[in-house]
Amino acid sequence: MSELDAIQSVSRRRGGITALAIAALAAATVVAQEDHSRHQHGGAVPMDAEGRRLVSYDVRHEMSPADMAGLRAKVALYRGMTDRELEMNMNAMGPDYSWYVSDPGLKGDTGVLILAHGVGENSDRAMKKTFETIGAKRPTAIGFGMSMMSSAHLQAAVDDLVARGVKKIVLVDEGTTSEHNSLSRHWKYIFGMHPEPSYLEVPKVTAPGVKFAWTGHFDDSPLITGILYEHAKSVSRNPPRESLIIVGHGPEDSADNTPDLAILQAHVDRIAAKKEFAEVRIINLQDDAIKPIRESNVRTLRKWVQQAARQGNDVIVVAIAAASWGVQNHIRQDLRGLEYTFAEQGLSENPKFLEWVAGLIEEGAGG
Repeated sequence: MSELDAIQSVSRRRGGITALAIAALAAATVVAQEDHSRHQHGGAVPMDAEGRRLVSYDVRHEMSPADMAGLRAKVALYRGMTDRELEMNMNAMGPDYSWYVSDPGLKGDTGVLILAHGVGENSDRAMKKTFETIGAKRPTAIGFGMSMMSSAHLQAAVDDLVARGVKKIVLVDEGTTSEHNSLSRHWKYIFGMHPEPSYLEVPKVTAPGVKFAWTGHFDDSPLITGILYEHAKSVSRNPPRESLIIVGHGPEDSADNTPDLAILQAHVDRIAAKKEFAEVRIINLQDDAIKPIRESNVRTLRKWVQQAARQGNDVIVVAIAAASWGVQNHIRQDLRGLEYTFAEQGLSENPKFLEWVAGLIEEGAGG
């Protein structure tokens, strides 16, 4: 793999970041009772005036030979990379960090921790804005990043919630489409809900006396179907002569991709049942898969677009992704040279997304 290929692999794994913004962040006063003594890699990062525990969006992950060996053992994509390419991949990936959403003075017995893939400063800020309504009701924090080498940011988020009196934390996985995903399993491992890590073996979150409730995943939720449909309709001009293709990031492995697509097929079936569009299809890019798998999916996607054009249909592409940037960038690259209309907004831009999250939280808080 060339260095250019490695950089492209980076952008696929981290959601399309081609340039990371460097921000000098001033440390704010930390609530006195917050205890971050359990954090690894140099201790707690102070919270800034906006609620972020972040040193910089331009981060470098320090990797030992053992770290590299561990990542290669867990991630198929990394087995074909040299040490230099693996370093480039990880160092371009962006930070793992927490962002406290609620007013620091808000107290409550039940808190919310959103687990998000993270894309970059602009998209992460938009995501934080989306959750401010929930943060006004319950102590709420977001953990951004894949936690491949560290769980310190998730421990910090939990500590911030506990400092506000929280005894139960609802964990909302909004970064994956279904449970069939290595990232979801890795987060569950960190919270003691899965036996093995998907990436490196990082410290598990500890919070004596605090209960955790797991929820999340888009799955086959009718609310998610509604968002995909509304996004498609927002750019539609003549539905009977339009082919709708829903494109997801997808898991790396075929063993996960097959059941993931089976669950997501419900969105296709519901939209197709309206009998408005000429056809409705769904595909996962498997954006973090090894090159032959991803390239095969891209060939299929391009073939669908070309087939629709030969049939006289226009093509509408909709991304099934929470963030407004990320896999959308890769879809544009993969479809370059073809004619289509892109409903590129992330699911989180639609009011139904907040309704979906609020329902998950209420279920988790009561369960």
